Amino acid sequence: MDGRLRSVLFVCTGNVFRSLTAERALIRALGGSSAVSVASAGIEDVPDLRVRSDVAAYLASHGLDVADHQRRTLTPEIAAGAGLIIAMNSDHRCFLADRHAIEAPLYTAAIGGAAEEMPNVDDLFHPDDYLSEPAKQHIRDTIDRIIGGAPALAQRIQAGLV
Repeated sequence: MDGRLRSVLFVCTGNVFRSLTAERALIRALGGSSAVSVASAGIEDVPDLRVRSDVAAYLASHGLDVADHQRRTLTPEIAAGAGLIIAMNSDHRCFLADRHAIEAPLYTAAIGGAAEEMPNVDDLFHPDDYLSEPAKQHIRDTIDRIIGGAPALAQRIQAGLV
């Protein structure tokens, strides 16, 4: 092997919002000829969890179709197969360290910025407020932030910086 990064795995809680967005955005930023495999997974096993319709619609408005997405739960095999694992929040980093002995950077650090949290809706809002306008705005802002960082991450991967 030549030492180049072969695969990237994004990890979040349920694999229906943040890690999914990062996966699709990086695939697009790397381009169709990239040899880097990109995937995502969630740390919680919630088989019936689906991408919210407002999330799917907002991603579609940015040219990211997630209609075919099948969420998956992180397993030791999935983790072992990844060249680089990127966590979306510090609780994901702790999970990866505790359960898999993996030191994963936060997404914001991987794109070359300061290590900052990317909170999920349930980190900030009561369940009764998950569909409120402030919660929806948080989702849109987070998606914009993830998509906006994908080109920098692609460049850092291609330059061998991560």
